[in-house]
Amino acid sequence: MKAILYFILIPALLPVFLILRYVYMLDKNEREPLGFVLKVVVWGAVFSIPCAGVERFMFSFISSFYDTETIKYAWIENTVGVALVEEFSKWFVFMALVWKNKNFDYRYDGIVYAVSVSLGFAALENILYIVSYGTGVSLGRALFAIPGHATFGVFMGYWLSRAKNFWLDNKRLRMKICKLFALGIPMLIHGFYDFLLSEQIAAAGLQQAFFIYVILLDFFAWRVIKHEFRTDRML
Repeated sequence: MKAILYFILIPALLPVFLILRYVYMLDKNEREPLGFVLKVVVWGAVFSIPCAGVERFMFSFISSFYDTETIKYAWIENTVGVALVEEFSKWFVFMALVWKNKNFDYRYDGIVYAVSVSLGFAALENILYIVSYGTGVSLGRALFAIPGHATFGVFMGYWLSRAKNFWLDNKRLRMKICKLFALGIPMLIHGFYDFLLSEQIAAAGLQQAFFIYVILLDFFAWRVIKHEFRTDRML
């Protein structure tokens, strides 16, 4: 039983651990309490559980308005039915646990905590995929799905740090705009990511666009991470 458990957990959680360690260790100014970071990871995983039921409802609802074979349906299904549900779940965990926490006091902290939420979400999702489809899917998910969730978290954290800064400066309108960007931008890039993996895109022979998109997305996320930790300052 233990061997089977390790066989599932190691490929499911190793990429999560490696990405989280990389992002966490870059935080040079005032490293975040590890216990609190892990708490954020766990709650990110917990809030991934109801998402599956909400997504099934959304698929059914959207399909009542659009032909499921069309590109339009694929776009709405993946942006509204999947990405909005999942990114709102992560955004909600961040707002509930991190937003007013005293440890969220540096600009780079937004990325640390948003990536932590996202990787918690991705960790449980990855375990469920490997349980359902076997370890054969672990390599593809380690190269694409796990870094994808982390990337969405980078952009969420970037805008939530700006929002926190405006909140502390009592600039409420700018804060609300940044909070909206913190949800909307990850939703759009996540939705487009899933959209490029849809059957409709495959039928159109445009699968190569996914790999180009992932390379560009990872590059820009890496640049954001580098910029944020190099210019890190107290909020």
